[in-house]
Amino acid sequence: MLKKLKHKHETQKLIVDICKNIYFAGSDTTAALLTWTLIQLSLHPQWQDRLRAEIFGAFPNVSPHCFRDMDKLQKMKQESLRLYGPGTRVTREALEEVKVGGLVVPKGTHIWVFISAMQRDIEIWGEDANEFKPERFEGCVSEACKYPQAYLPFGFGSRICIGQKFAIIEAKVSLILLLANFSFSISPNYSHCPSVKFVLFPKYGAPLLVTKI
Repeated sequence: MLKKLKHKHETQKLIVDICKNIYFAGSDTTAALLTWTLIQLSLHPQWQDRLRAEIFGAFPNVSPHCFRDMDKLQKMKQESLRLYGPGTRVTREALEEVKVGGLVVPKGTHIWVFISAMQRDIEIWGEDANEFKPERFEGCVSEACKYPQAYLPFGFGSRICIGQKFAIIEAKVSLILLLANFSFSISPNYSHCPSVKFVLFPKYGAPLLVTKI
């Protein structure tokens, strides 16, 4: 009887953990991406104007039903993922001893890769690594930085986020609808303080001034 209760408890815990992962991956990350993007566009109004012009150029009659041309939608790059990606780190465990360059990693070692630091590394991205410059992604990722593998907003390789394409499309459609109807500027009450709580969010919120277009 005790064994059955323990198994039931473990099953319930597994279900709850899976639900937490789905909520985290499908909601918080996209919300964080949109929040940081709107902050950056509010701080850089020239880019907000350029993006809005691109939106009306690609979709003259903006409505929730006008986004059938995914090729045009995919061309809208978001530098915010590099500077303020929702996920700040990935963790791995070495299942066996491995040599990386001149470094020997013992079996059982837990490796933490800090995505936020790597995506702002001057040696990889250049002297303007900390600046908001969407034009760096005019071409492919390999043209934007020294090592394409350093761009990890959704992970890399076999463990890359399976919801990557859905999240990008979801965020872009939301952003298109917002920018087509409203203009955003930063509030004097905004205090820039990125904080990690599962995902990267502004600690003191994102107070923006919104004007109907």
